[in-house]
Amino acid sequence: MTDNKKFQQIEIDTDLAMDIEQILNGGFSPLTTFLDKKSLDSVLKNMRLPTGEIWPIPILFPKKIDEPINSLDSLLLKFQGHDFAVLEEPETFEYDLDKLITSFYGTNDEKHPGVQISRKSPHIFITGKLRGISKLNKILDINYLEPQDVKNIIKENHWKSVVGFHTRNPPHNAHEYIHKSVLKNHDALLLHPVIGSKKKGDFTREAIMRSYELYAEKFLPSNRTVLTPLLTYSRYAGPREAIFTAIVRRNYGCTHFIIGRDHTGVKNFYGKYDSQKIFQNFKDIDIEIIPFSEPFYCKKSKTITTKEECAYGDKYYVEVSGSKIRKAIQEKTEISEIFIKKEILNTLQNMKNTFVD
Repeated sequence: MTDNKKFQQIEIDTDLAMDIEQILNGGFSPLTTFLDKKSLDSVLKNMRLPTGEIWPIPILFPKKIDEPINSLDSLLLKFQGHDFAVLEEPETFEYDLDKLITSFYGTNDEKHPGVQISRKSPHIFITGKLRGISKLNKILDINYLEPQDVKNIIKENHWKSVVGFHTRNPPHNAHEYIHKSVLKNHDALLLHPVIGSKKKGDFTREAIMRSYELYAEKFLPSNRTVLTPLLTYSRYAGPREAIFTAIVRRNYGCTHFIIGRDHTGVKNFYGKYDSQKIFQNFKDIDIEIIPFSEPFYCKKSKTITTKEECAYGDKYYVEVSGSKIRKAIQEKTEISEIFIKKEILNTLQNMKNTFVD
């Protein structure tokens, strides 16, 4: 650093680096830095910032160092040996972890993966004025599009309606049904898989991106599809995270956003369609939600459909089971192509690091 300020150095992890990058590139707008205590209270209570803008989840900088922080100094944030960002005029505040966890996840059950992660956090957090130095694409060697990049593509193609799709899993046939359904009525589709840290047993970043690259190339119209990883991580926070994922896609230029069954949920901690219902309370979100009920395979019509569209209702219902697909990948066994394309299955089965250890 070239100025005369005194800098205290802090090493940050990948998740924190991704949060910083999204704050600075506008992906997390209206945030401009980490939440302070007043903002955190407002977010947990109302899912809005004190200024009134919708923001449902805590974006926090946990203080993991013992040394005191002087507000007259600046914090130099180091990531994998690189000068990554600076936090000027830093301030710290304490917060009750039990209150934070219960308010955010709606539970304090240790079986919830988000609760498990948050329990390990310090109860002291840092905020201040955030300034970037480096970009993650150079440090992590990941090709991705920032919000302005996606907006430029939308403008160049004169697209009026762009639908965002959020996922932390590889594509299967129920996803394909949803994607092709929205492309019937909208100009383009943004495939935006999350590639940050995940819980044990989730699909790795490499597995998700390689399978999506194959899927987008072979099964979707290339002139109407944008595929890029999203630099953030799964919180497993159900309805609150659903609002967050919609806001982020709005910031990337999407006019519409898909919310399906169990969107951003985990196990049975949230109702199947709670992540759709919550949007009824946020009419000012400025992105249109496209809700989907669970697509399934109909044995009678021999197609993927939904109960609203199928002429036979759910009488001949066969679930497009993620757990069955996962088992077939893990055990390298065959599974019917009614669930997943053979090319995608084979790709995932032949990878060395398909799942998070």
